[in-house]
Amino acid sequence: MDRAKTLIFLLYWVVLITGCILIFEEYYWAASIVRVLLMPVLGAYLFVSLKPTHSQMLKIYFFGAVVFLWVSDLFRIFINDDPRNGIEKDTPLILSLAAFCIANLFYILAYNKVRKLALLKAALPSITFMLGLVLIYFMFFKFISKDYIKSFKTPLICFIESFIFTIAFATNILDSNSRKRLSIKYFLPASFLALISAILFVFNRYKLFTPKFDIVVLLSYGYAQLLNIIGFRKTSK
Repeated sequence: MDRAKTLIFLLYWVVLITGCILIFEEYYWAASIVRVLLMPVLGAYLFVSLKPTHSQMLKIYFFGAVVFLWVSDLFRIFINDDPRNGIEKDTPLILSLAAFCIANLFYILAYNKVRKLALLKAALPSITFMLGLVLIYFMFFKFISKDYIKSFKTPLICFIESFIFTIAFATNILDSNSRKRLSIKYFLPASFLALISAILFVFNRYKLFTPKFDIVVLLSYGYAQLLNIIGFRKTSK
C-alpha cells in the first residue's frame, strides 16, 4: 500500500507538471484536459491513504471536495479562454464556480469536524480575519475591468468568499493544541494557496489576459489540494 501511495503521489506531480508544460507550449485546450485528470489521481491517493482510524465523516467530506473539484475542472474545459472575445457560454463558467464553492463547503465541514467552531472563544478572531480578507478582496476588484467582467461579478464574489470562509475555519483549528500542527502545516497553507490561485485566476482572466500566467494558477491550485489530502492523512488517530 505504501508503494501504491508513492506511485500515485508521483503520478499526481507528473500530471500537474504536464499541465503546466502544455500551458507554456500554448496547448491550452490540452492543458484543460490534463487538469481534469488531477482530481481522479488525487482521489486515488486519498483512497489508498484511508485507515480504519480515520473519521467516517472526514472521509465523506474530503471525497466530496475532490469530486466537486473534478466537476469544476470538467466545466472549465468549455469556458472561453479570453473574455475580450465575448463570453459566449455563460453556463460553464457559472457551473464551474458553483462546483468549486460546493467543494469549499466540504472543506469547511471537514475543518469544522477536525475542530468545531468555538463561538465564544474562536469565532471573533476568525470572523475579524475573514472580514479583513473580504475588504482586501473588494479593494482588489477595483483593478478589474468592468467591461469584461459584466454579469459575472456576483458569482465571482461568492467564489472568492468561499475561500475566505475556508481560511476562517482553518484558522479556528489553531485553538486546538492537539490539531494545531495540522492547520499550520497543511490546512492553512492549502486554504491560502487556493485563495491565491482563485484571485490570480480572476485577475488574469479579467485584467492581465496572459494565458501563460495560468501556470501559476494551476500550480497553486494543484499543490493546495494535495496539502489538504496530506492533512487528512494526518488526522488518523
